[in-house]
Amino acid sequence: MKNVNYNVIKLLHNQLDDLWRIEKHYQKDAKKSKCGCTKLLAAMRADMKKNITLLKAELAAHYKTDKLA
Repeated sequence: MKNVNYNVIKLLHNQLDDLWRIEKHYQKDAKKSKCGCTKLLAAMRADMKKNITLLKAELAAHYKTDKLA
């Protein structure tokens, strides 16, 4: 596998993992503590969803042009 493909896949994996942690754990903790982290995590969550969409599109483009090898 080419490094560029590995990098895109690794970035996608990391973003998905971080998003999962925010949604499953970090948001609950922030709500319990009633701190400003709730807004911060919501903003991060939105950014991650955007990044995930971009990474998926890039990966699909690599696949369609046979660059995913």
